[in-house]
Amino acid sequence: MKPNIEHSFIHFVYSKARESESLDINNQRKSFVRRNGRFLLAYPLTVFVLFSLSEGYNNEFLQLGASILAILIGLFLTALVFALDKFYMPPKKRSGDYKLDLAENEQTRNIEVSIDEVVFENAREKLWQKQSFYYVQKFNVLVGKSVIVGIWALALICINVMYFEFFRVDIADYTFVPITIPSILTFGKILLIIIVRFLICYYMIEVFYNTIRIISSMVNFMSVRIKK
Repeated sequence: MKPNIEHSFIHFVYSKARESESLDINNQRKSFVRRNGRFLLAYPLTVFVLFSLSEGYNNEFLQLGASILAILIGLFLTALVFALDKFYMPPKKRSGDYKLDLAENEQTRNIEVSIDEVVFENAREKLWQKQSFYYVQKFNVLVGKSVIVGIWALALICINVMYFEFFRVDIADYTFVPITIPSILTFGKILLIIIVRFLICYYMIEVFYNTIRIISSMVNFMSVRIKK
């Protein structure tokens, strides 16, 4: 799947990120829990926060959240540059492009190699290259999506700070009333406040969740690569 005129870059990143979340490093489909771990964690926790903080987020939390998100966005951008510098390698030449001459005491030395050993080593190397390719793909789209989600959350926090008095209402004080124009406007206001609060919390949880996944997978990948 390549980005084109019909698909925006944001849609491309989101679709590829969802695809990468559903597949493991061997490009095999994950279990239901592993595929949807982010949703299973974020939705219940976000609903709990909404009910427990009916008055909304205070100014100190919003400032703290904005600072953390700004730092993580910078971390993700650095990780993208690091991935391009460290993970990307030009394609290797085929073995047929190389000539190997072994000599000992100015005499040609004949070496016998088992075919099974050659096949086994080639298969293992191909598996590693395939896993590395899938990992770099997953890494790039997850980091890119985390940057986009972090920016969305930062924008919503800025809106909440700018119109702090508008969003600083206790939604528990409102009850349903007969349908009138003022009640419809009030319902629209409360719905907007709930949506903004929900998205701020949900996006922040998703960014933290992806941060743990990205850092842990990077450490694991680099550890295996160093050993090789």
